[in-house]
Amino acid sequence: MKQTQTAKPRKTNQWVMLVRLLQMAKEQRKGIILAVFLTIFQSLFTALQPYLYKIIIDEVIIAQQFQWLAAACGVLLAWLLVQALLGFYNSYLSAVIAQGVILKLRQHVYEHLTKLKLRFYDRTPVGTAVTRSISDIQTITDLFASGVITILGDMIQIIAILACMFYINVKLTFLTITVVPILLYSANVFRKGIRDTFQEVRNQVSNLNAFLQERITGMQIVQLFNQEKREYEKFQDINKKHKDANIKSVFYYSVFFPVVEVLVALSFAIIISYGSLLMFESQLKLGEITAFIMFVNLFFRPIRAIADRFNNIQMGIVAAERIFDLLDDTNNLEPSGSFIAPPLSGHIEFKNVWFSYNPDEWIIKDLSFEVKPGKSLALVGATGSGKTSVANLITQLYQHQKGDILIDGREINTYNIASLRHRIAFVLQDVFLFSGSIRSNLALKNDAVSTESIIEVAKKMGAFDFIDALPGGFDFNVMERGLSLSQGQRQLISFIRAIAVNPDIIVLDEATSAIDSQTEHLIQKAIEILLLNRSAVVIAHRLSTIKHCDEIMVLERGSIKEKGNHAYLMNLKGAYYDLYQTQLDSSNEVI
Repeated sequence: MKQTQTAKPRKTNQWVMLVRLLQMAKEQRKGIILAVFLTIFQSLFTALQPYLYKIIIDEVIIAQQFQWLAAACGVLLAWLLVQALLGFYNSYLSAVIAQGVILKLRQHVYEHLTKLKLRFYDRTPVGTAVTRSISDIQTITDLFASGVITILGDMIQIIAILACMFYINVKLTFLTITVVPILLYSANVFRKGIRDTFQEVRNQVSNLNAFLQERITGMQIVQLFNQEKREYEKFQDINKKHKDANIKSVFYYSVFFPVVEVLVALSFAIIISYGSLLMFESQLKLGEITAFIMFVNLFFRPIRAIADRFNNIQMGIVAAERIFDLLDDTNNLEPSGSFIAPPLSGHIEFKNVWFSYNPDEWIIKDLSFEVKPGKSLALVGATGSGKTSVANLITQLYQHQKGDILIDGREINTYNIASLRHRIAFVLQDVFLFSGSIRSNLALKNDAVSTESIIEVAKKMGAFDFIDALPGGFDFNVMERGLSLSQGQRQLISFIRAIAVNPDIIVLDEATSAIDSQTEHLIQKAIEILLLNRSAVVIAHRLSTIKHCDEIMVLERGSIKEKGNHAYLMNLKGAYYDLYQTQLDSSNEVI
């Protein structure tokens, strides 16, 4: 059963996370260097702007040098235009860098997800993986767009502003920045608090995504069992936790920014009161007081922004911890050997194989059997007897814990898993079609499959007519999960998809369990052609569909109960005979 709570990622050094994220931006190195230089120039232009006002006020207006006023205004206008252009291009470049990093990281995460064992998806809600791939990665965008590089510019701006202020008046500067320690302490409290709340927000977003994905997918069950009210109450509880987590983060913002405003106002009061006194004593000019007021406003703006920038970095690092926690978990990666599977003869051997989904809960117990090249083996038994598990082991969707599984005499773990699956066709009981055309779904296993070969297979199966009659024919959009087609039609398409690549081994897991008699007749006819000179493992509840198999194996709790062909097992009058008679009696009752 899938866990309903999101596991918290391990705590990792924040600097390590930041370095790893920056390493993802190696391909953006030139852009980053340019952005750094632009940020430095922009910061210096912004920091020196009040000093330009000081010169205009004191040296032009107060000194009544009005012949220079037009030139001074022209310089000021040019200054502001350059500053605006630097700001525009720097913001645009930072966003481009951020999107480039996010593109690479999201591709890396998706590629990793495709390589994970099915055990991971058995135990992890789909919404959690979606959150990692979309929401968490999107959060990292701000780290690059308005985080590290921007903080560098803010620091340079602060240093430049302090240098100008000290140059104008040292004592007034010291009095003005007496509030800075209080501001730094407040910013540190804000930084720590917002980081913890953001971690909780991300967990609640993950839980919310997981709940919605599962309920939307299973809405049919929710409605059939009249569970709308109960599921709504569950959603209400999860949604409330999400709201509470966000309110905690809002609280820190609501406290921090008013504190900053109070400190800025206090600095203005110091400048106006003490600056006015110095001006009356002719120790300070009006332009210098004006510049000081502008400097203080510019000084506190980056400090106030730095706290928010650090918040962006912290949120990005929290998201990075969750993403790298996923990427670093190599225990869930599918094992794959290096041997590239050649065309197979189809010799399958199980030797004393043991397998369990959970520790010490054995589904397959000391199982041994052999499928010789070109022969077919049918697996029958009650639900939970291990039939599907055997099929999953052959295709390496899961890996056995004990014993040996050999394909053409070679241990299955030594094969390159992609090349092995290329040689095996697997028709699932629960047919899954991706949104898109029938043609794209039929060529899913191999893009090199031609349209001609697909049409040829469809005609052999007798499925060409129903596909051709659909709007657009093979270009008909099957919609999400193939819901625009009937169950029988989806089953036929999945069957064509499997055999169009001319596989060496066929695995049919309940391939005819959910179709009507006419469709079953079409598939049975195709199976007879398909199984010629190919090895096959066929799993079916309908025992009438496997009478043609070379050997039938009855499984019971992961072990072999009986084995032989249909005639032998019927004469044996054991477990297989009882199953067959039960199905025959049920069919007669239906008739």
